Amino acid sequence: MLNMDNNSAGRPAAVLVFVSAILMVLGLGLVMPNRAQAKVKVVATLADLGWIAEQVGGDDVEVEYLCKGSRDPHVLPAKPSLARKMKKADLLIYNGLELEIGWLPLLVNAARNPRIRPGQQGELDCSRALGEGGILEVPMGEVDRAQGDIHPLGNPHFLLDPRNGIAVGHLIAERLAILDPEAADRYLQRADLMADRIQERMKDWEAMVDGMAIRKLIVYHQQWEYLAHWLELEIVGVIENRPGISPAPRHVESLVELGRRQGPVVVVAATWDHIDAAARVAEKTGSSLAVLPGSTFALEEASGYLELFEVICEKLESASAETPKAGS
Repeated sequence: MLNMDNNSAGRPAAVLVFVSAILMVLGLGLVMPNRAQAKVKVVATLADLGWIAEQVGGDDVEVEYLCKGSRDPHVLPAKPSLARKMKKADLLIYNGLELEIGWLPLLVNAARNPRIRPGQQGELDCSRALGEGGILEVPMGEVDRAQGDIHPLGNPHFLLDPRNGIAVGHLIAERLAILDPEAADRYLQRADLMADRIQERMKDWEAMVDGMAIRKLIVYHQQWEYLAHWLELEIVGVIENRPGISPAPRHVESLVELGRRQGPVVVVAATWDHIDAAARVAEKTGSSLAVLPGSTFALEEASGYLELFEVICEKLESASAETPKAGS
């Protein structure tokens, strides 16, 4: 038999207790990380929403977005890499009004993240920020796919009015405050600061467009209605006779006739539209073509949500100045 005194007999038990305590502490550290390092993980569907979330969230959040600004958000491929981004998200923010209907539900299912499922606090439809009466072009009567890419809940391109961007910022701040109450005041304050910055810049953007001699637009896609509503421009025709479907030659010719009857117009297309069709209408009507960024980061110079409107208003003003006046 091995001879052991009382002290030496107690050492193995003491070491075991000490090691167990260390493991418990480490284990708790894995489950409950230090609050200073535990940022809220936000995934936004669109670049505009990602920019707004970054302004509101600041250092308290990590933001990723799914659809690059250079892509048409109607037709984003639902790649597994995008689902993986959503897998650990605490908050999913999306445009709504079925803009992402072709790909977002597929990604939500593939992500298998219960926090961002419909009805959960981690799921935020940003169209809710518009409130009653804020949604334009809600179809009347029955809607079916034969009519093209019709949005039965209304026109989803509301972020092209910066006033809606302000409303969305406050909505995101309110949801982040619920998910992360320790930082609630910071989220709300940042949303107010972002609103102040946008409102200050809006004066310059409106002044740019107020001086436009040509205020009638023919647009490629029904995307610019919120922008036109804000800037008091008139959309007199749409090159796509059915949304999301390339225009038939006969329809293009009818628009050319319309443009000639209306007098000078500016033809507007997004960077991802079929520019050739828009250019033909502009050429045959003697109008200028303005190819505009439809989203933050769609062009290099549209490097943020504020810069997006700077570029849009500059291009509209320039196209109006270049369009020959009636009878010239």
